[in-house]
Amino acid sequence: MKCKIEAEACVNPTEDLDKVIKALSNLFEYEKLEIGKDKVIVLGGCSSLVPFKEFLEKKRIRDTARKIFLKGAKHNTIRFKLSKQAAYARRINLVEENLSPLGEIEVHIITEDPEKTIEWLCKH
Repeated sequence: MKCKIEAEACVNPTEDLDKVIKALSNLFEYEKLEIGKDKVIVLGGCSSLVPFKEFLEKKRIRDTARKIFLKGAKHNTIRFKLSKQAAYARRINLVEENLSPLGEIEVHIITEDPEKTIEWLCKH
């Protein structure tokens, strides 16, 4: 299975850049880190999703995650959002709306077969 992941989080003026990077690195083993003026982006392949997959299993939220991933799957991309604050605390909180004033982590998984990728992430 081949895929690319891009996870992006905004960095607000009141936030510590290192804490935003930590939130991203708590969930993803990224291959590349891009720091912009007001955002941080991590990039990687399917192996970058292994810690995220393990969190889904440990927290027993695979069924909920599957529904959100299928809802966010269009063409060759799976899109979803995560709470930045929860990620910093090493937790996963999938969100369907922008709820936090600090913003969310926006994740895009580009894959040839979204259903197969979702099945791999949420496998029981």
